[in-house]
Amino acid sequence: MVTVIGIAIAAIIIVGIVAVRHFAQTDEKKVRKQFASLSEWVTKEPDESIVTTSYKIQHIPTLFADPCRFKADLISFTGSYTPEEISGFAGRSRFHFANLSLKFYDLDIAFPAKETAQVTLTATLSGETKSGEHVDATHELETVLMKAKDRWLFSYVEIVEVLQK
Repeated sequence: MVTVIGIAIAAIIIVGIVAVRHFAQTDEKKVRKQFASLSEWVTKEPDESIVTTSYKIQHIPTLFADPCRFKADLISFTGSYTPEEISGFAGRSRFHFANLSLKFYDLDIAFPAKETAQVTLTATLSGETKSGEHVDATHELETVLMKAKDRWLFSYVEIVEVLQK
């Protein structure tokens, strides 16, 4: 009888530990999740339906602070924009592509203040336009995310111009 009770208690403890580790996400994991969501919602598959496109475009603004500042001289997209303006730009941009992929690599996450995350990373945008032109662009980004109501929102994005040799 003692063995059954001991096994039951051990099982409850193990389940409790697994549940706490699974449900208690760190701020770093939450920041990484925002990048994963942005990647998912910008990416466009070749056979993507209108319903899927609409779903993705509607979710893009949920990732951005109001306003969000951009410094992207390479694509003439510098200024402060509302989440809806960002979503509109993303939607219009996606329209010109048959397929599109946005991936983030080498995220270096720092928390200089309690509700601020600074992330330096590499972003790769690749795809094919509807006219058949291939696009492959890789850039270093510096971003700032601010915590609002337990959600991390992009508040600043800068494309860093890297000098070539």
